[in-house]
Amino acid sequence: MTASKIVLQPTFDPTERIPIDLSNISPDTLAGKSLDKITKMKIWRGNRRTTLGKLFEVTGKGDKSAEKITIEVLGKIPQCRHFGQDMTTGKIVVKGEVGMHLGARMKGGTIEVKGNVDHWLGAEMSGGAIRVRGNVGDKAASAYLGSNYGMNGGSLYITGNVGHELGMGMRRGVIVVDGDTESFTGTRMLAGTIIIRGQLGPRAGASMRYKGTIIALGKVDSLMPTHLFNGEYSEMLFLRLLLDAIEKEIPGVTFTEKERVGPYLRFTGDFGSGGRGELLLFKPTNTHILGARNNGE
Repeated sequence: MTASKIVLQPTFDPTERIPIDLSNISPDTLAGKSLDKITKMKIWRGNRRTTLGKLFEVTGKGDKSAEKITIEVLGKIPQCRHFGQDMTTGKIVVKGEVGMHLGARMKGGTIEVKGNVDHWLGAEMSGGAIRVRGNVGDKAASAYLGSNYGMNGGSLYITGNVGHELGMGMRRGVIVVDGDTESFTGTRMLAGTIIIRGQLGPRAGASMRYKGTIIALGKVDSLMPTHLFNGEYSEMLFLRLLLDAIEKEIPGVTFTEKERVGPYLRFTGDFGSGGRGELLLFKPTNTHILGARNNGE
């Protein structure tokens, strides 16, 4: 399959604070349009309507099939919001910083970012794949306020650090973070898998209500008292199969044999919410946890 590439080169000052709404820009909406029609597509800048061509230099060639289209952005666009929202296929590549709500409610396709991303990355996404080589703000893959469910499918891989409430209300899918997280990772989580290689922030798994799994390969400072110790486990077949499947699904993610074997400290909860979720803490980096529990910390 021969891909068609549409290149967007921002012509505005990335330090400006006026938000730009790109919610109608994705491979789905560009499919079947000539370069001239793409340039004339209406977008919002603050409270004024403008065209894509007035804020970006648009080059390349489109295609009738959205699946064959790659949108490549060359530069920082921190004030651009909702880029790739509701996309179902195709690919978006951003070589620079991106604003809020990137890939919100996406159902398919791929988004790759070489830079930092603001809040609400992949909010309520139900399919597709997002890869970020950088740091991410708060509420990535989370439920919007008033919604019951956050991420409902797909995969999210972040090589840097992540803010608060990662995966809030998560129902399905896989999240892998190479860096650290802030507080309330996996809060209100129902199902799915979150793997943190760096430091897992406080209050992880708060209000977990069903079967979600949070795997901490790095250090965990503390756990909520409503997550109860369930034992030490090694050579868990389900974990080996899970990590093998994630390696195949997400390019760039690899796990060591020690991480496959363990041992792991298993905690279940959040019993404050009647939940049955689990936290698996890699023991070699978390030998202090049981001692803290025994000391009442």
